[in-house]
Amino acid sequence: MTASSESSDVRRADEYASTPVDESAASTAAASRNVDALTFDEMLALHVGENGRAQIRHFLISSAAWLPAAFLTLMTVFTARMPAWRCTTLDGCTDESSGELKDICELEATEWEWVSKTASIVSEWNLVCDEEWKTSAADSIFFVGFFFGAGIIGQLADVHGRRVALYGSLLIAGGASVITGVSFGYWEYFLFKVVLGFGCGGIGVASFVLCTEPLGAPWRGFLGVATQYWWSSGICLLSGIAWIISDWRELTIFIVLSVVLYCVLTARTLKESPRWLLASGKPEEALENLTALAKGNDREIPLDGLPPLVRLQDTLRQLFAVELTNDDIILAEGGVCLTLYLTPRRFRLYAMAFIFMVNSMVYYGLSLNVGSLAGSIYVNSFLSGLVEFPSHAFAQWSVEKFGRKITLIFLLAVAGIACLLSGFNTVKFRLGTTQTAFALLGRWGITASFNMIFVYTTELFPTVVRSAALGTCSQVARLGGIAAPQIILLKLVHPSLPSIIFGGFAVAGCAAATVLQETKGLILEETLEGAARQAEVSSMDRAFFRLQADEEEETLPRV
Repeated sequence: MTASSESSDVRRADEYASTPVDESAASTAAASRNVDALTFDEMLALHVGENGRAQIRHFLISSAAWLPAAFLTLMTVFTARMPAWRCTTLDGCTDESSGELKDICELEATEWEWVSKTASIVSEWNLVCDEEWKTSAADSIFFVGFFFGAGIIGQLADVHGRRVALYGSLLIAGGASVITGVSFGYWEYFLFKVVLGFGCGGIGVASFVLCTEPLGAPWRGFLGVATQYWWSSGICLLSGIAWIISDWRELTIFIVLSVVLYCVLTARTLKESPRWLLASGKPEEALENLTALAKGNDREIPLDGLPPLVRLQDTLRQLFAVELTNDDIILAEGGVCLTLYLTPRRFRLYAMAFIFMVNSMVYYGLSLNVGSLAGSIYVNSFLSGLVEFPSHAFAQWSVEKFGRKITLIFLLAVAGIACLLSGFNTVKFRLGTTQTAFALLGRWGITASFNMIFVYTTELFPTVVRSAALGTCSQVARLGGIAAPQIILLKLVHPSLPSIIFGGFAVAGCAAATVLQETKGLILEETLEGAARQAEVSSMDRAFFRLQADEEEETLPRV
């Protein structure tokens, strides 16, 4: 927010192009400027590299935390599944009038038994019929912990560092998993599910920031989306592991060991974000980490690299502490910016927060409901993870080809319609039902949507309120996760009801997305005032091009 002329502030929308730039060109441009005035991104391009071998290695190591995060978050699909049971009577538990197998709740306790008592918490603690609500309650309390973990650990990551927050989250989640895996009763298990959710809520936040901050600006969006390939890989691997390890306690301990293995293998090689170190008043450590990255890229930071870093730190502090306009009211470092709620952009926030909630509700609803689909729970879970790979690729391609808004509307529409069709489930396939096929299609749409809205949100709001906006949306999203298990419980009323509700919310989210502004080709503004001018210029440009087209049409010869 340095002072600039009015003409430089009011820029044409076509000058906001965000296409990746050639690293050598960026370096040349940076080198031509006064070294004292270099930004952090320009220093990367000039001395370190924007996407070299060292940064890719750091990206892979830090983003790999999404693999154990997927294990920890979705293991409940298998540890709380409805396992197989068998009759202990000669009549085979069939209804005399219809000849069909009776529901388990219609039988006496002596007429049936579990095939394996330790297959899941459902079989071990008999969480069926009148006790079935306890399974959904445990899933919901997990997302309550997730709600607080994402917010609190996200703030701690700004205070104590991304690396500390990542390993702290993993240790909290892993420790809570150990206790749930050795629990002697349901309520002990229930209590530590909220602690498990708290830890899981911080893993994604810390990992995402840590793996993207050392990257150059042209690569942060593209590779930020790519972090989710680890998550999808985790779902596929978990499905196979759960098929092999059928005991829920043994599966839980195996997942804890995977967390420990990740921490041990990465602790020595994973470094703190140099951006955070610089912003936190640790320029020497920032320079040390940047020097290591440069060396890994066969580059070199000059001996006088430290003074520019110190001056850059002072510039950043002055920028955000002094040069804010009266409209940019920040209550505290890392706090909520009240102007976010006091401007016309609050409707943009409301719409995006609702879309976040819808994405969380539908995504986790479909994830936790795979056991209700036709066929094997292991195969369905594996396919659910498998369809996420093309969804990530589609999101990466479509947001650049067609824009953020159109892509989001399309994906939510696909997810909503697919869930509705899955709920109605009227036509049979040879290998199953359309319910499974449409559920997978809905999973494809909502996964891509959930992936891209993080990038879209950071572009919708200027720097002074960007973190507050993303944090608010992420918090609201957890409400959807809390509601999802309770919606699944409505299958006791009618088997199709959960899918229909998920589909209805996705369609509503599609409608909410229509009020958002397209951000493709726009740079990230710093202030609310700049964002307002940007929106005005974009509107003026659209009106100008419409007027120009009308004038050209009038000059054409009439036939």
